Amino acid sequence: MRNFIIFFNGREGTSPLVRLLNNFEQVSIIHQVNNAGWEPFDSHNCGPMPLRSFERCLDIIFNKEPLDFKRLNQIYSRMAKRPLEEFKKDGVVGFKMRFNAPRDNFPFMRVFSPLTRLSRKMTNRLFRRMMFNVLKRNDVVVFLAVRQDVLKFSLSKYRGGGMGKTGHLQFKLASGNLDRHEIGTMHVDCTRLEKIISEYEESHARKRRLMEDLKLAGIQAHPLCYEDFLADKQQYFSRALDFLGLKISMEEIDTALNKGAYFEKVHSSIIADFVENHEEVEEKFGNRFISWS
Repeated sequence: MRNFIIFFNGREGTSPLVRLLNNFEQVSIIHQVNNAGWEPFDSHNCGPMPLRSFERCLDIIFNKEPLDFKRLNQIYSRMAKRPLEEFKKDGVVGFKMRFNAPRDNFPFMRVFSPLTRLSRKMTNRLFRRMMFNVLKRNDVVVFLAVRQDVLKFSLSKYRGGGMGKTGHLQFKLASGNLDRHEIGTMHVDCTRLEKIISEYEESHARKRRLMEDLKLAGIQAHPLCYEDFLADKQQYFSRALDFLGLKISMEEIDTALNKGAYFEKVHSSIIADFVENHEEVEEKFGNRFISWS
């Protein structure tokens, strides 16, 4: 069995993914107490954690030694909003995060614009080197979350950022705090949407380069496509768990899926159902789909 990290960018289906993975008896997803902080090492949850502390946390989680949970939480809780939930280390362990350093290592440089860019460049280089070293020495599998349908991803992001709405609508739907009819339709500004599309296409290119670099470094890396998750969840999880050395029956997968993920899909698969000017959008952008198969 092998442990794993999922690198993601948001709105790529990783929230239901990790919650469903956590339903398997053989899998422990690292998160904060009280089902909070499901991106435990992103800066909004762990605070300005120094890279050296981050590295120690990862080694405690992923190495072959018995879990020293008290030590892990001592390091983690120095800056984090909440401590980590206790977990088992006798199966597969993993979590999701953005491929970003959890802090700016040189905050004093922020007042100087040229030095700010230098600071970020240095931080990113140090983070990348540290992450590659940790992944390789602990034999960790990397999954890269992607949405191949760039147009639908961009419309989903537009609904949140572009329209000024906050929060995760899928969780509000699942909890009953929001009815689907309250979401309504939206009129899309194609100029703003085009910017989101271009940014996500650039994100795809960066992820492909990252996957290639990971493989060249001897680290196993695989894409996790949101469209595959929607099409056939049983096969999706069977394939992912197989990469981790877990042979799970379809009955076990069904049991985990039936426990739920506190998640509801927000938008219909048909753009016309939630975009008022769908004809304009579809005519301008057509089929923006980047295949990872």
